[in-house]
This record gives sequence, structure tokens and C-alpha cells, in this order.
Amino acid sequence: MPLLSCAPMCTPGPCDEVPEIILYPRWPRPWWVVGALLGILAAGTAGANEEALLAGRVATAQALVEKIRGVAFRAPVASALLPEKELDAVLGKKLVEDLPVPFETYASSLSAIGLIDPTPDLLLRLTRLYSRQVVGFYDPAETKFYIVPERSRDTAGPAGDLLEQLLLTHELTHALQDQRLGLEKRMKALGDSTDALLALQAVLEGEATVLMTEALKESVPGDAREALGGDPIEQILDGLDDPGAVEGAEGVPDFFVKELVFPYAAGTAWIKRKMANGGWRAVDAAYRRLPSTTSEILRPGVVPGPRKRLSASDRPVPGPVPGGSATTWYDTLGEWVLGIVLERAGAGEAARDAAAGWQDDRVVFFSSKEDPLDRVGFLWRIRATSPTAARRIATLLSPLYSGRPIGQRPLVTTRGDVVEVSLTAVRLPAA
Repeated sequence: MPLLSCAPMCTPGPCDEVPEIILYPRWPRPWWVVGALLGILAAGTAGANEEALLAGRVATAQALVEKIRGVAFRAPVASALLPEKELDAVLGKKLVEDLPVPFETYASSLSAIGLIDPTPDLLLRLTRLYSRQVVGFYDPAETKFYIVPERSRDTAGPAGDLLEQLLLTHELTHALQDQRLGLEKRMKALGDSTDALLALQAVLEGEATVLMTEALKESVPGDAREALGGDPIEQILDGLDDPGAVEGAEGVPDFFVKELVFPYAAGTAWIKRKMANGGWRAVDAAYRRLPSTTSEILRPGVVPGPRKRLSASDRPVPGPVPGGSATTWYDTLGEWVLGIVLERAGAGEAARDAAAGWQDDRVVFFSSKEDPLDRVGFLWRIRATSPTAARRIATLLSPLYSGRPIGQRPLVTTRGDVVEVSLTAVRLPAA
């Protein structure tokens, strides 16, 4: 499945004070919505004039983004309405359209490697989660905003105009990024690397979140700025500390929820560090060499050294698989995902420290030709900084699989600084 992502917004309902706008995060939308348009439209936008009113608000927010960012849009950003009755169908399609394999095979693969437990009706749960929260989205394939008018009217409130402007600036930052970077093409090129895609998302969402806080300072009258309290960015980061508080996440595996939060929490910290060392010019400089790993995002301000890549002989590649199986898809998971796997293995506080020994990885998933949905296997190789680091990763990872029946238990071994985790195509527990 493609990566999942999210955007912070105020909890629906009246916001009596400006700080409430940045104190209550919500987590909508899947990764493909590079920026969900979570705009809260003021009352009185119903009827045939909605399209024109939305276009006007987008144009106003677009000018604010240009002023703060110091970069001009190359073209106006189009907008359109998406009726609520069509939302579920659109979300369901978007969730699976860029998957390398059918959703059921993808979910079985994540279960085999240990990222999630088998979950009944997983696609339905995910679709419902996003359908409950999405107000709209920016589609990079069409370079257009879509807004769900029924949802936008429902969330209007006393602070609606200001909140709408802030959220529009966040999402229009994604439109500006799209015009500068060509996001659809860039993301598709990273389709075989969860790690690289998460790193890119972190930069995009971090930049948009920081710009949104600058828009808040720009928009709030001088005599009301003291009500903001401390640093708005720090308040946002504090609100991202607990993925368990994500609204509507009940019944959805923790991995997906944490993946929603990561680009915002880590990406905002990364952009903030860049800004401290040179403002928006430093961010522009980062555009010339965007981070390609979550390791870089996790260490803002640290210049990455040369990576120790898997050798050609160690790097799993798609091809014939013994035992009557066929390759289904492949990926590079990266340090952040490795840390999640180690956390699920019970490594506790040692998980992130051990994952920091990551240098490179590649995993190939395969399925039985006779039973592709129920019989799944994989070969995952991880190169670490040293043989000691590799042994530590292997030791912490092994308990994740020890409770499985012997025939369904992946084998974890090391060879020098390479960890190998392998599982022949076997029938997995049902959801």
C-alpha cells in the first residue's frame, strides 16, 4: 500500500481563542493527497456561488504563501467541489491505485514481515477513517484542489475565516512545491522505496507546517499575538507526540497511524532546524539535494556521511524464487520503519538506538503461485554500520517472530555487517 500521511487541523467546533487553532491536531488523508485541503469555509457559501467563492479564497491564500515564502507560483491553483456522496468511492480508489500488488497481498506482506497483525476488513477500516475526516484534497495529478462542500460547511465556526486561511496556506504550499518539484513524477519514481518517499514527505509536510505558523503570525493582529503563548511550531510538535490520540484510528494498525504522524513530527523539526540556520534560503538550498532517507530526517542539522550500501551479491532482486513461488513486489524500508519493527519486537527504548545502525536494506516479497493471497514469504537484507550493530539488530528482532509456529517463523541470521531475515512462502494466520 502507498504510504499514509496527514495534516494538522483544529478540532471542529467553535474556537474561542486563537491558540486553539494550533493546539488540537487531527489526522486526515492517505499519502497520495500531498496536501489535503482541510479548509474550513465560513458560513454562507452554499449554492452555485461556492465554486467562485472557493476560487477567491484560494487566490487570497496563494498571495499570502508567495509573500511569506518569497517564491511566486508559476500558475494559479485551480479548485473544484467534490460532493460528499462521491467521497468514499474516490478514497477507496486512491488508496489502492498505486499499489504494486492487490491490497490483500500487500497487507499479507506487511503481516508476514511483522509490521502489522492480520486485520479483518483493513481496507474498509482505512477508507472509513479517511472518509470521516477528509474535507478536501489537492491532487497533484490534476494540479487542482477538491473541496467537499458538505464537510466544509459543517466545520464552520467563529474562527472559521482565520482557520481557513491557515489551512489553505498549508495546502497551497504543497501546490507550490508541486510546481517547483513535480511531485507526481517524483513520488512515482520513489515507488519502490518507502524510506525515500517518507523522507520526501517529511520535507514537504514540514515546510507546509512551518509556513502555516508564519501565516498565523502574519494574520493575527498585533494586540492578539500575545495570546499565542510560546512558539506555535513547538505547540504543534507537542501535539504530535502521541499518535495514540489520532482521531478515528480505532481498529487501524498502529503502523499506519504512526506513518501518518511521522512526516509532520519529524519533518517540521527538520525544516525548523534549516530555518534556524538560514531561513527560507536554507530550505531552498535543501531543494537542490533533498533527503533520500529517513535517517537524514531523524537527524536535522547533521551532514550525512557516505552510506555503506548492500553489495550487488547481497542485494535481493526480483526474479525466480525457489519453491514454486513468484516475486510480488520489493521495497527499501529504511531506518524509521526498522525502528517500528524493533518496537513491535519488544525492544523498547533500544529500538531507535539499534535502528540507527541502519545503512541500507532491500526486501523482496513473494507468494505461492497456487495460493498468492494466503502463502507469503520474503527475503529482507539489512546492512548495518558494523558486525556488532548487525548482531544487535538481529538479536532485538528475533523475539518478534519467536511466538509463531516453527513453519511460519522467519529465520534471522547475520553475516558480517548484514542481517538477513527470510521466510519461505507459507500460509499465514487469518485476520
